Amino acid sequence: MRADRLLSIMLLLRSQRMLTASQLAERLEVSERTVLRDIEALSSAGVPVYAERGRHGGFALLEGFRADVSGFDDVEAQVLFAYLGLDTFGDLGLSRELRSALDKLAASAPARLEAPANRLREVVHVDRRRWFASPEDISHLPTLRRAAVDRRRVRVRYASPRQDRPRTRTLDPLGLVENGNRWYLVAYHRGEPRTYRLARFRTLTVLDEPATLPSGAVLAEVWDDLRQTFERRPGPSTSATLRLPASDEDELRGAIQTMLLPGTEARVVRRDPTSVDLTVEVRLRRSLVGLCLASGGSVEILDPPDLREDARTAARSALAVLG
Repeated sequence: MRADRLLSIMLLLRSQRMLTASQLAERLEVSERTVLRDIEALSSAGVPVYAERGRHGGFALLEGFRADVSGFDDVEAQVLFAYLGLDTFGDLGLSRELRSALDKLAASAPARLEAPANRLREVVHVDRRRWFASPEDISHLPTLRRAAVDRRRVRVRYASPRQDRPRTRTLDPLGLVENGNRWYLVAYHRGEPRTYRLARFRTLTVLDEPATLPSGAVLAEVWDDLRQTFERRPGPSTSATLRLPASDEDELRGAIQTMLLPGTEARVVRRDPTSVDLTVEVRLRRSLVGLCLASGGSVEILDPPDLREDARTAARSALAVLG
């Protein structure tokens, strides 16, 4: 949002005193043209931002300027100050800094905004953990955050699911992405962008070498490209027909929804008072087999026959292990 960028520009200029359009564009992950338009908007709004020309020039705020936040309305204050309830910055090792920054901003806000902000914090709690999911090891996250900010190369031992043992890689970090409560490093390896799940890092060393990154690489854009490439990647999928008890339909359909091939939906092909039949398309066959076994017989695979046989084989193997 543009309002967020304008506030970010003011905070950056207050903390850094002077930054070039190129430096601001890099920090905000936008183009220099966008930065120049934002600077013009700040100036038009009465913010005393000025430009110094020359080799060591850039943009700066008039010394002693403090942003007036008295224009916050109740809802804006609620959203901003209730943000302390999120723990993303805690993962990054920045919760103390975030709290300090918001405390300073709150100190200059009108007293009338304190009560509505606190009320929202009391009635909204964010829990990013998935049900029954074990916490992932993201202990390397603060170190990677500093390496990415400082543009330092890193050497890692990474346990890829496609390899039999962890391998050593030298990476050029571009940035970090949280997706579905899982953290990923977006980095360049031998000049190509890749994603690396932090839970699979076994060791991490920050090298005394600058990271080599393509000019103009923007984290959000590179991540979107990688994600779209992954989701469009052709691969084997399985179509199946499942029978669910009507009494458990909502709960089981929620579990099935997470397994579907992107862009597809479960389709009802038959329903009666006691059961419902669905056709689905999933990327991983074993996810349907696992659901069938975990449901204790509540999910029946009607078709295809070979998938039913896979479920039988898995059930016999489980019984043999359990005795």
